[in-house]
Amino acid sequence: MRFPILFALSFACIPVLPSCSKKPVQVTGQIFVITQGRENIKMGGVKVLMVPDDEFRKKAQDVVAFMQQEAKAEAQREADSDHMTQFIHEVIALEETGGLNLPELPKIRESIVKESGFASELINSLNAGDLLTRSFVRLFADHDLKLEFTTDADGKFALPLKGKAWFHAMAERKMGENSEGYLWIKSFEAPDGVTTANLVISNEDDFDDEDGLYAMLAAACELQGELAEFRKVEVSEKMKSMVARYRDEVESAKSKAEREAAEAYEKLRGNRAGEEREIEIASGVKMTFCWCPAGTFKMGSPSSEEHRSPDEDQVDVTLTKGFWMAKTEVTQAQWRAVMGTNPSGFQGDLLPVERVSWNDCQEFLKKLNAMVSLSDGGQMQLPTEAQWEYACRAGETGPHPGGGLNEIAWHYGNSENRTHQVGTKKANAWGLHDMIGNVREWCNDWRDQDLAGGTDPKGPPSGSYRVYRGGSWNLNAFGCRAAYRYSYNPGNAYYDIGFRVARSSVP
Repeated sequence: MRFPILFALSFACIPVLPSCSKKPVQVTGQIFVITQGRENIKMGGVKVLMVPDDEFRKKAQDVVAFMQQEAKAEAQREADSDHMTQFIHEVIALEETGGLNLPELPKIRESIVKESGFASELINSLNAGDLLTRSFVRLFADHDLKLEFTTDADGKFALPLKGKAWFHAMAERKMGENSEGYLWIKSFEAPDGVTTANLVISNEDDFDDEDGLYAMLAAACELQGELAEFRKVEVSEKMKSMVARYRDEVESAKSKAEREAAEAYEKLRGNRAGEEREIEIASGVKMTFCWCPAGTFKMGSPSSEEHRSPDEDQVDVTLTKGFWMAKTEVTQAQWRAVMGTNPSGFQGDLLPVERVSWNDCQEFLKKLNAMVSLSDGGQMQLPTEAQWEYACRAGETGPHPGGGLNEIAWHYGNSENRTHQVGTKKANAWGLHDMIGNVREWCNDWRDQDLAGGTDPKGPPSGSYRVYRGGSWNLNAFGCRAAYRYSYNPGNAYYDIGFRVARSSVP
């Protein structure tokens, strides 16, 4: 049997008078219910519970406090459940579509659900309960002072009253094999001098949800504040901590999987340094990359190297992942295919692009990444300073890897004061041309006075100048060395600075 909860009036306007100011009166009543079809149906045999004013107020105060506490608790459960469930869905999505073999994920997901009662409740569609029903039970249960009776067959009743009283009435209407139940709450206070009065209970102006019940009880108790205010909660620190802990486990599993995948790929590839891969970046315009395997090297120059600077002190570097490096500097034809412009001072499709700032290079890379498939070599980016020198040396330790300076580089002594077609000088051991000479090349790092050593080093997180490497057609031997490093404002462009593209280690 279902019980729509139907209330009679708003009690905010009811004055509360001392019970001693009232004379005993006789109350007679005829109880009606107005159905959803607005049909007037006389109800007989109605069960009525009368709760005196003081007892009702005391009980109402307890119920209001209970509703506030329960509303906040339910809101907290809901917020925590949503937070945890969102994370579980992220884990499931990673498990199903992440493209990584993560055998730990099912176990992690199982642990999350098992440990989090909130998450389990939401996943299993468990209902926390009906606050309205529980509030009614608390309101009308276990009264020491109460008068309970049933009306006659016509729904009439009569009883003596002194002062104010609250009535709780229940009725049931048979509808074939089914039945409908009705509940009311209503106050009554006989006017001065009245010995007999009528009480009519109906569902007009009813409150039909827990917010309505709360508002009525709070008004009767002269309390302030809406129930909705108690539902405004944040995700609990406990749930945040739990999700953070499991997120660390997921990230650790991802890192482990990515590392194992990279190791497996390196093993499969072997040490095939210099292997080439060509991609088409626009119709008829291609870019060739050479493979640089993971490894270790000494970055910088020994103290005995001629023309060295104090900022080149050697450090040990380990690169844990191989990467692709463009075989040549970016040409003017490649730049124009992506950007639609050509800022170079020396014009020619196969000449390196120059007069491009570090910021210009970032815009080029952004557009290039949007134009080509990244599945065959990963994101396009500027190389780190460590990647650049590692690729330039290609396993060698001297200042001019790959041969004598005139063999491998266009520099001040042989360039005739201009750039030259890329790839016309001898390549190094990994197939890379013009790493030293022709144009200097932007790197990704911010400038630091000292080289960053260690594992997969990067420059500082911020700074004023970006690093460039490699010497140019306008520099003498001091700048045409593998260890030579300098920097400029990333927003400035120069006539002898260009760049080349690196790609991450995704096969």
